[in-house]
Formats: sequence, C-alpha cells, structure tokens
Amino acid sequence: MSQRVKKVPSLTPEQKHARKVRALRRFRAVVRLVMANLYWLGDLEDSRIGDNVMKNIQFLTRKKVKKSSLTLQEKAILCKPKEERTEEEKLILNKVIGGLKCFRRYPPNVKSQLAAVTYFVYFGTGRQIVKQDHAPLAMYFVLSGEASVTVRHYDKFLDEWIEEDSGVLTPGTMFGEVALIHGIVRLATITTITPCELLMIKKEDFDTVLKETVLKAWIEIQKIMNRFSYFKNWDSVTKRECSIMSRTKSFSPDETLLGDDTGLPTYVYFITKGTCCIIENLKMIVRDNKGIEKYQLWGVNYPQGETAVEEVSAIFDKYLTKDFESGSKGGFMEWHKDESTFFTGGMMAPTVSTLSTAPSRVIRTETHFIKVCELAEGACFNVGENFHRRRVVAITPTNCLLIPRYWILKNNIDNIWNRVQQFLNKHIPTSEQIFENFIQEKKFKKYRKKLIKDLLAEKRVANNNSIHNVPYSIRLKEGTDVDYS
Repeated sequence: MSQRVKKVPSLTPEQKHARKVRALRRFRAVVRLVMANLYWLGDLEDSRIGDNVMKNIQFLTRKKVKKSSLTLQEKAILCKPKEERTEEEKLILNKVIGGLKCFRRYPPNVKSQLAAVTYFVYFGTGRQIVKQDHAPLAMYFVLSGEASVTVRHYDKFLDEWIEEDSGVLTPGTMFGEVALIHGIVRLATITTITPCELLMIKKEDFDTVLKETVLKAWIEIQKIMNRFSYFKNWDSVTKRECSIMSRTKSFSPDETLLGDDTGLPTYVYFITKGTCCIIENLKMIVRDNKGIEKYQLWGVNYPQGETAVEEVSAIFDKYLTKDFESGSKGGFMEWHKDESTFFTGGMMAPTVSTLSTAPSRVIRTETHFIKVCELAEGACFNVGENFHRRRVVAITPTNCLLIPRYWILKNNIDNIWNRVQQFLNKHIPTSEQIFENFIQEKKFKKYRKKLIKDLLAEKRVANNNSIHNVPYSIRLKEGTDVDYS
C-alpha cells in the first residue's frame, strides 16, 4: 500500500515576500563578507601552468609580494569556530603561532593553548577596532599593518572634548589586555591607518589561558623598575600603569637597538643587563690645500638628505655582517672600534668662510663610524638627548626595558627626566668634539708610523720578517695598515 504524500501548505504572499527578502539579505551579507576580506583572499592564485605561453612567463617572472606571515590555509583554520577545529588543525596552528613574533614571549604550554582559541580578523583602512569607554570583549595581536591610538578627554579651559594621539601600533604589538584584566572600559580608541590583520582572543578564553601569564609579566616589569632610582618617587599605582604600557626586549651582540630605522624611537630604553655602545657616523670632506690634506666635517653646511641617511645605514649593516668591501669609488669608509670608551678629534673647524673662500679643491669624501661611548647596566638613552647620525649597538647580550617617552615625561616628578637629558648631552661628546679628537688621533698615528720607520732605518737587523706577517686584525687595530701620508 503506497504511502500518502503529505501536502505542504502553500505560502501566503506575505510569507513569500519575507522569504525572498531573507534570501536576498543573506546573499548581500555573503557578498559584503567577501568584499571585506578581499585583501587577504587575494593571496590565493592559480599556480598551475597552462597552455598560454605568455601568461606562463608572466606568472613565473612576477615577483610575489608577501602580504602576511600566515598562509591562506592557516587563516581559514583561524576563522573556524574553536569547537570545529580538529587535532591536526590545532597542531598546524601550534607550529605557526610558536613562530610568530608576538607570541615568542609565552612558554610552550601557553602557545599550545592559544592555538585552540585564537581567531583571525581583518580590518580595512579607517576602521575602529576598539572604542574608548566601551566594554572589553577581546584582546588583539597585530600581524600586519598599522593602527593609531587616540585618547579623548574633556578640556575644562576650552570647554570641549579633545582627541590626542598617543602613538602607533605596529606588527608584533598586543593591545586590549588592560581592560580585560581589571574589568574596566576601554581607555583609548584604536583606528587602523593601513589594512590590518590581527589575531583575536575572546574574553572568556583570555581569562582561561593568558590572564595569569600577563600578570606575571607585569609583576616582573615592576621588579625591574624597582632596581632603578629614577622611579623611586613613583607610587604603586603609577608603577602599575607604567608596567602595563611597558615591554621588555632582548638583543644579541652586534644587533642594533635603536637607529637606522630600527627600534622604537618613541620609547625610552633602560638597560637591565649587558653592555652596548653609541656609534656615530661622520661624513668628512677631504680638501687639498697647497699639497696638504685637510679634513672638513660634513653636516653643518652640507646637511644629509634622506638618500644619504639610507646609504649610511646600508653601509653600517654591511660592517656588522662583515660583507663590506672598501675602496668604493669617490669615497673612503673606515670603522673605528677600540677598547677605549670613545675617541674623537679635529684639525679644521667647519666654518662657512673656510668653505667659501679657501683656495682648495675637494679630493674625496670619507665616512667614518666612530664609537662614541659605552652604556652599561643601569643606563638609559633616547630620553631626548642628541641622537642625530647615531645608533646604539649591543656589545654583549643585552636586555632592555622600554617605556613610552610620553608617559615618562607625563610623570616628570622633581624634573628628573630633564636633568637626565641634560646629563647625557653634557657627558656624551658632540659631533664637533668627536671630529676634533679624530683628527688628533689621525695625527698621532701618522707621527707614530714615521717614528717607527725612522728608528728601524737607523738600526738594521737581519730579519726577513715583514709587516705582512702580522695578522690583519692587529694591523687594522693599530693603524699600521692604513697609509695616512
């Protein structure tokens, strides 16, 4: 006996219209979702070689621009709800998250838990990620792009609300954890400057996985601050707020801490471990004045442009990697590094009258990297002292505490930071002093070389040894391999 087919009741015109509108809204939502994520979805390209020869050549020769540190597959996994992720997908995310810059500070067990609860989100230009005075729902890690931090407050004198810029968030920065830990509203508004890719951790997952770890990091920063006398007049509330905005960073030997477009120029560096040095690059003009070479400091009357600064940074990087070959056309590069704290020098003051009226011609230009001074444990820099043409390089493994400069100056109790700035400007040699001592050192090396040559000429010893048998590093350090005549 055949079963009767249950007849579906027909829809009324109103129900049909509502069904049609609902389907149209879903379609529009999908289109908007695709358009909003088109930036990172564009990473997916057809990598197969086809029959079109010209298209294949263009595909093979086109330079691939990497937009993100995550692949499309990894982003797709991070977009899935955490309950739907398989163990294999969690293992993939664990390897990826462990290698990201923003997660290196956490122990392995925390990284493995983060792999299961982290989500990928994308915001276009001009989007507000979090808004001031709103309730916190998540914390974020910046993968790519930049975002501005603005704080809105009421000015009693102007009788209006004012927005102040408090900095820029760059890749590797995390934000949003303060409001989650203390259960308060957002303290600032974060707005994207460029397209930003972020990793998001929701409030309930943060309380389970990261809250204890972040609190330990803040307590560790407060212990470091107690070791410095600069913060002895700060109360516990100020120290706690400072520890929230501060960070710690480690540097390996010969790594640049600040300068050459590296580091964080808006932060003050406090050395908690290790030793580093300040290195300045001096560009000099060598003039021929009646057969005598005279040096003129470049920079007072010939300011360096952006191109020159980029060239100096590239040269300095080659020195650190030992890939630089001297003898470049039209110039001479020299690296000065010895055991003394600093050496500087001068022969000829850089005056306008000398440049304009002296009957001399320019032979060449020379760039010298000179070690200005050493900074040991307990020192600080980038408070506001002169930092033109200078960079800080680690000599030994170095750990630093980084505090935003605006926060330092905001809590300028007893005018201590202005005094620190004056102390640094007074005791760190200026460019003119470095140039003066550099020329005196040059004169002494020339005199020493002539004296040794005269002494050896008076007393001939039967010896087949020569200067070329001395190791090159010793000759370079002693200056015997450089002809200053």
